[in-house]
Amino acid sequence: MYELSAVLVGHSADVRCCCMDSQGHIITGSRDKTAIIWEKISEGSEDTPAAARWRIMCKLNGHTSFVNSIAVLRETEEFPNGLIVTAGQDKLINVYCPGVSEPINQLLGHTEAVTCLSTGWHGTVLSGSADSTVRVWVDFKMQEELKGHTAPVWDVSIYPGEGTFLSASGDKTIRLWKNGKQETVFNGHLDAVRKIVVLLDNTFMSCGNDGTVRHWEVGGTCLNVLTLGSSFLYSMCLLAHGGFAVSGENGNLFVVKEGVIAQGIQIPALSVWCCEPLPGLDILVGGSDGVARIFSNSPAKAAPLADRQLMAEQVASQKHSKQAIGDLELEKLQGVEALQRTGREGQTLMINNSGAVEVYQCSGGAWQKIGVVQDAYDKEKHELDGQKFDFVIDVDVADGQAPLKLGCNKDDDPWVVAQNFINKHMLPQAYLTEISEYIMKNTGIGVKEVPLNSEYSDPFTGAGRYVPAGEQGPAATLGTARFYPAKQLQQENIPDAAKLIKKIIEFNALVTPAHRLTDSELHHFEKIAKKTSEGTALVADDMVLVTKLLAWPADHIFPCIDLVRSINKAFPHFIPLSDKIRIAHSNARKPCVPCARVSLRFMVDITAQHPQDCLDRYLDVVSPLMDNLNTTDKKFVCQSLSKILFNMTVLNSDVSTARHILDSISNLLEYMSREITEEKDRSLPEFHGLVATGNLITQHTDLTPFVHRPIIVKLTNAQLDKTRISANDILANLS
Repeated sequence: MYELSAVLVGHSADVRCCCMDSQGHIITGSRDKTAIIWEKISEGSEDTPAAARWRIMCKLNGHTSFVNSIAVLRETEEFPNGLIVTAGQDKLINVYCPGVSEPINQLLGHTEAVTCLSTGWHGTVLSGSADSTVRVWVDFKMQEELKGHTAPVWDVSIYPGEGTFLSASGDKTIRLWKNGKQETVFNGHLDAVRKIVVLLDNTFMSCGNDGTVRHWEVGGTCLNVLTLGSSFLYSMCLLAHGGFAVSGENGNLFVVKEGVIAQGIQIPALSVWCCEPLPGLDILVGGSDGVARIFSNSPAKAAPLADRQLMAEQVASQKHSKQAIGDLELEKLQGVEALQRTGREGQTLMINNSGAVEVYQCSGGAWQKIGVVQDAYDKEKHELDGQKFDFVIDVDVADGQAPLKLGCNKDDDPWVVAQNFINKHMLPQAYLTEISEYIMKNTGIGVKEVPLNSEYSDPFTGAGRYVPAGEQGPAATLGTARFYPAKQLQQENIPDAAKLIKKIIEFNALVTPAHRLTDSELHHFEKIAKKTSEGTALVADDMVLVTKLLAWPADHIFPCIDLVRSINKAFPHFIPLSDKIRIAHSNARKPCVPCARVSLRFMVDITAQHPQDCLDRYLDVVSPLMDNLNTTDKKFVCQSLSKILFNMTVLNSDVSTARHILDSISNLLEYMSREITEEKDRSLPEFHGLVATGNLITQHTDLTPFVHRPIIVKLTNAQLDKTRISANDILANLS
């Protein structure tokens, strides 16, 4: 288990890059325009404070803007201590002798910020830039300029083989260059690629803004994909034990072994820009708080308890401090500096600009301001017809007529509000879907919890939705069907945390001594349950104890997973998304039915809480769950998968992802028709699947040829009215 070992405090802005030279000195580069060489004072003992283990040896000057990257050139006869190379936002590459503050040489040529460096034998320096080029320097003279990327180059690496290089870019590609020519383009990342690490077997890994780590072979094949969450991943390094570390946004540092997260470490900084290996399996990281930290898995190197507790308090304070403005928490919004980062096309950001909440969207590679959130700081109720409402909006019902006023509250069901509005103003019933969608779009209400019942309920249209008896309406046209498009995400009921603790106490007596909790740990869990019920902020130590529970055997772990679900409901951002997915995936595959069930419920929760993030990673998040179809618990698995797939259709997706989802839905409907003999056991998930299909063909009309017509035709004879109606509506849309 990695623990905080040392803290290096000396920079006045973000630590963007770090490395170690052959003399054992640490070098850090910062947005404060300097790099610092650090020397070790003490290996550390229980009495040595974390901040007193390293000291500043020398500051490197010469840049007029951010220092983005640092690399070290090997020793030569001329320079027996090697050289330090830095890259800056000022388009400069500076070269320093260790211990000398001013550069002895500068490499000029890039026309935009120099973002990354890599060094090799014979004085070779490789540089990448925001000008989208890679340049090769030998003995401080430019030898080659490699062109091909269409966005900033974020990382470069010298690959084994003479004249062979790798580069990663904001254009979502990695490129292999050989003898000055582009040889291979590696496609697969869904966003900017930020880091490349070459492995000993000449394969390599990459990570990026899509939250994934990918393993590649040199021919272009992606061998494996590991999804670590919804946040950007900025840096990665190999560790001596065979695993690797990855750092990124939201203070994340992950230690990965054998393809799974062995440990997640939270840093008290928004961004962990860099991570580098140190001798003895230690890890060096630099963050947006201007501090570099060393983590060690050697207990002898651990920082004093007071320093470790201080960091845990800083993390907890950063995560749970409250300054709510309306429904937004202002302190959780990123500042204007976030607009300097590469965005995904169509991605939306809410920015805290000196207390004002502004909305930006990424378009054509640039952030465009698209509005200001007014309701974020307007807590007053609005009056309409003598009543107070959270929202009062205008609804245009006919050309040439003044808009009608509609009032609603945050907890209202938009379908019920729309139906009451239709009744009040004697409007056509066909307006129901359009008005409901308009309410959700303009107020944000409508995402509600839906209980899991064995009996049919209408979670898509609301329990109070009114449909006149016997009214069938006109034949459906695309986008105007009676039950789709539907936008209410599916969630599961969450058990009471206090009841779960009782079950955990009961199981604690049954597990092996190695897994058994002490009395003090059980008492701690009671406190966690109370905090969760009351909404009191949890701290890092709480999650450490929960992690211990998740190591219980499959036949006893299910109340532990339900406790994680309970915590996740109360504090949606306390557990990183990647950890949630890992917990759900790993336990859903276990042969224990209760364990698999609660894990699938958790996956429903996750897709409801993070629909866009899960949609962006559909193949990694949802596809593994389809393997659960080959189980004895068919009815429950189909119910859960239908909800998960439905949640993936609520938001708009690209057509390729939508096609994958449509294929999964068709496979599920076919499977249920074939394997579940009692129609009452499959009626609700069939309805989910049909509405999800309707959502997709509404978003992408060019998908209609790929709908599996035979199963839709079969469902037009279903016993459940809403299933039958939905199947007929889809057929009408296909014709």
